[in-house]
Amino acid sequence: MFRRDDEVKKGGDGARSKSSVVEEARKKREEREKKRHTERHAVALQAMVRGHHSRMFLLRQLREDVDRKVRDIATLQQMLQKAFVVPTPVLLSIVHAALFATKLGGSSKATLDTEDASRLAQVIALLHSNWTLSGDSYPAAFGSMSIATLKQVFACCFQIGPTHGAALEFVASLVGCASKEETPSPSSSAEISIQHVAMMKILIHETFTPVHRPWWTQPLGQSFTMHMRGVLTSNNSPAENTISWWRLLFHLLEHATSNEDKPPIMTALLHHILTVPALVLPSPWSEQLHRFWPEILTTPLDLLANCPPSPIAGIPPAVFLLANGLTLRPPSTSPCHMLQHDLAWYRHLLAVLPAESYSAEPLAWLHVSASHSVPVVYPSAVVAQLRTMYAQMRPWCGVCFAVTVPGLRKPLSTAPPAPMFPQAATTEDQFGFGYIAQQGSFSILRRLWAKSTSSKWMQRLANPFKSSSSHRHPTPPPHHQAPPHSQQVCAPPPFDAAAFVSLVQLVALFLFRWNPSDKKNTPDLLSFLTFYKIDGLSLVHTLWLFFQETYDVDAIAQSLALGQATPEDPVACVLVVFAVTYHNLLIVLDDHEMHDTGFPVPLGQVERVIVLFKGVLYRHYWLAKDRHNHPFGEYAVESATRLLQSLYNRCARRPFCNVTSWVVGDLDGDDVVERVLHDDQKAVALLQHMPYLLPYADRVRLFQALVKLDRDRYQENAPPCRMTIRRGYVLEDGLTKLNALRRDLKKKVQVHFINEAGTEEVGIDAGGLFKEFWTELSQLAFDPHYGLFQCSDVDHLLFPNPSSSLIHSNDVLLFEFLGRILGKALFENIVVQPKFSRFFLTKLLGNHNHIHDLPSLDPQLYKNLMFLKTYDGDVSDLGLTFSIGQDCFGVHKEVELVPGGSSVGVTGDNRYRYIHLAAHYYLNGQIARQSAAFVAGLRDVVDVKMLHMFNEPELQVLISGTTSAFDMEDLKSATRYAGGYFSQDKRIGWLWKALESFSPSERGLFLRFVTSCQRAPVLGFHSLHPPFCVQKISIRSDDVKLPSAATCFNTLKLPTYSSYKVLREKLLTAITSGAGFEMT
Repeated sequence: MFRRDDEVKKGGDGARSKSSVVEEARKKREEREKKRHTERHAVALQAMVRGHHSRMFLLRQLREDVDRKVRDIATLQQMLQKAFVVPTPVLLSIVHAALFATKLGGSSKATLDTEDASRLAQVIALLHSNWTLSGDSYPAAFGSMSIATLKQVFACCFQIGPTHGAALEFVASLVGCASKEETPSPSSSAEISIQHVAMMKILIHETFTPVHRPWWTQPLGQSFTMHMRGVLTSNNSPAENTISWWRLLFHLLEHATSNEDKPPIMTALLHHILTVPALVLPSPWSEQLHRFWPEILTTPLDLLANCPPSPIAGIPPAVFLLANGLTLRPPSTSPCHMLQHDLAWYRHLLAVLPAESYSAEPLAWLHVSASHSVPVVYPSAVVAQLRTMYAQMRPWCGVCFAVTVPGLRKPLSTAPPAPMFPQAATTEDQFGFGYIAQQGSFSILRRLWAKSTSSKWMQRLANPFKSSSSHRHPTPPPHHQAPPHSQQVCAPPPFDAAAFVSLVQLVALFLFRWNPSDKKNTPDLLSFLTFYKIDGLSLVHTLWLFFQETYDVDAIAQSLALGQATPEDPVACVLVVFAVTYHNLLIVLDDHEMHDTGFPVPLGQVERVIVLFKGVLYRHYWLAKDRHNHPFGEYAVESATRLLQSLYNRCARRPFCNVTSWVVGDLDGDDVVERVLHDDQKAVALLQHMPYLLPYADRVRLFQALVKLDRDRYQENAPPCRMTIRRGYVLEDGLTKLNALRRDLKKKVQVHFINEAGTEEVGIDAGGLFKEFWTELSQLAFDPHYGLFQCSDVDHLLFPNPSSSLIHSNDVLLFEFLGRILGKALFENIVVQPKFSRFFLTKLLGNHNHIHDLPSLDPQLYKNLMFLKTYDGDVSDLGLTFSIGQDCFGVHKEVELVPGGSSVGVTGDNRYRYIHLAAHYYLNGQIARQSAAFVAGLRDVVDVKMLHMFNEPELQVLISGTTSAFDMEDLKSATRYAGGYFSQDKRIGWLWKALESFSPSERGLFLRFVTSCQRAPVLGFHSLHPPFCVQKISIRSDDVKLPSAATCFNTLKLPTYSSYKVLREKLLTAITSGAGFEMT
């Protein structure tokens, strides 16, 4: 009957386990929690619905109560047939109820509900009536209404003002401006009470939160001017409401006279109102704005901190402020001292505009992400406003650039520069250009400086500014002399310096900001200033006159750090505008204007301009140690460098000043060359921008040194290219075998000649045979009979044949080949025969030809175009069109200078355009394809950038040497002797005597016989390598041998002839026979 413990059932072993019981309990708890959660949500929803219904019920009651009370007041007034002051408790209850109802029924929308707006308008009408009937007394009209409530009323007025103009009239009445006229009528100070002033302070200093925005949206308050800005930027605002806003604003400007009130409202006008895009102000109110313009100009500009967001994303508010300022400013009848403030204000805005604004088609870039931007085009109305600067520039220039000539202390001298060598035959030699270019050493120039310091022209050059003042002030005759100091007292100053500098600074900043953004399009402002004249004087003349009259030019030339200048530096700004306009004018200036009429400044003054800018730029590129330049200073340096380079090119083509005006006496050419070869950046910059500071001989030495470095790199370890050339087929064989080399032309080329018998000539090419081959090849390839080049009519110089494609179907490849021929000659320091027209050399230098280059192509055509330029009659009678007729091998071709040019007649208005388009076609267009191919071939062998250190005449000398007979004294001093000859030998004396008796062409044949080159080396015979040598060949009879040469070693083998006559005869026979190595 007793069981063991393990046999007793203790529970838990039924169908439900312990885990299932726990899981079931958990589920029941979750269901109870879910039920409670559902009940809470249901209660919350029911409360929300009940609350909403309660609010809607309350809102209806409030609206009905407001509407009922307003109707009752209106009915009572109708019964009494007069308006009365509504008791303030009743009025305040209506106001509070209306405001609370608006807030209760509000939303996040930007505008009020139409029904609420109408109701608020009725309430504001009651407030307005009370204010008027109580005699503008705040306690009598509004009782104990708090300022917070008043601010809400103001906010209501600003919100419903665009649709209910009476609301703004109420605000105007509160501040003492109750006029409903559309024309401004300034109130007197006596009409403004203390209460009005208090109301104005609220409008000026407080912000107003929209009354319909719920508190949870955290609405931000806006000032009165910001509400006005919203109206002005909206397209739906009626004109009469806009006038109400302007009346209110100008009333505040007129009567907010305290130091506490005036600055905020002026700043708000500037940053909130005048930054509205394309702002249009009704004409009666624009006159009001003009009254406050001086104060606007003196209001501090903080465009980043105070301006609201731009209404057009991506375009900064400063753009709109400048555009509006240009169109809304008072007419240009202000005196100079007022205009200069305008200009300073515009300059401040120009400085902060984005670079994209300075373009013919301005646009902005809106950054939508770190890697993506979208363009934003400027509105056409804003662009039109900005362009009014060009229209206003003329009256500005008339006021600021006016010159009172009798007041000048330093009138410009018209005396022409005194030439260094007045007895020389040509203008080039008189001014030293032709003479110096032919020298092989810098010693000539050094001797020139050493021996000429006592001459009159050198004294003037050594102190160009101080010494020029004395001779520019002739003493008046006795009967015209004025009493002492009378002229200084009575004569007005020649310039209003402050206004002059203000306009110059504005222009300089504009040109600087335009430069990097739109280099393809020249700004209209630059074109206007370039050709602007006042009282017959060019602006360039006026600027130079002002500069000399106002500043110490000599001191500036010695001390100005132009690279560190800022737009606030008046000296730098004057120099920038002068350099940019003068350079732009030089593009279209013809020689008659510059040399004969002294336009824009006399030639003597041009020399002074050169000396000034040379000193400033030399200081910048070479002497300055601190190279941390300002961007404006870099633009100033770039502008001055371009001007000086243009003047140098002009002077090299037709000299108007001495060559010493272009060089620096204490500049060590050897040091510069050495530093360039070691890649010194300062020396490289000097050579890139001011190569003319180095004498021509130093530049040639540098070019040859650079070429030698390149030549050694390609030829030291590379095997030479060997080619066989038939004597009678130099051009054909050269074209066939050289064209395949292309860039391998930089390698050494060995030539072996085949004589007419078909056998190879004796001799090893150590350089002489190659020079002979290359000289003859260049002479044949550039022959006009070959059809690729043709000669100019007057000076018979070469330029590409515009019709080359009609003669050679592969003319482009042939021009590339000719470019390689010239490049290889420069690469090997071989002087070749071809002489090119100046305008083609300009293309080789990578420059553009202009109208003044046309005489180098066709002087008669240039003369005809100049006749058209100055023609006084009716130009249309000449029957010209914008087209050019040309005959190519009997086929007439019509070239249109503009689309449809054959039907566009040339008139007095467009003749200048026709002249320059015609010159452009002849100088650039018709040979563009050929020139590009030639330069491409030249570039295969020589780095064309190295040629930029030369101008056109210098490049021609580098290519083909000098045209005059070589200097016998130079040859004698450079000659070496071998085999027993010495300088005092009688046969050596006979040799020099024979050479002196030769004609220039025979001397050229002699040089070609000995050196393979018909012209002397560019740097003289001392630079010839190997040196020129005369070797003694002993003979027993005069008929045994003719003179011979080892051209590889520049050696003349001269037999010991018995007499001078025999020597001269044998030498002529040898140099004129044209035989090869077989001749002895």
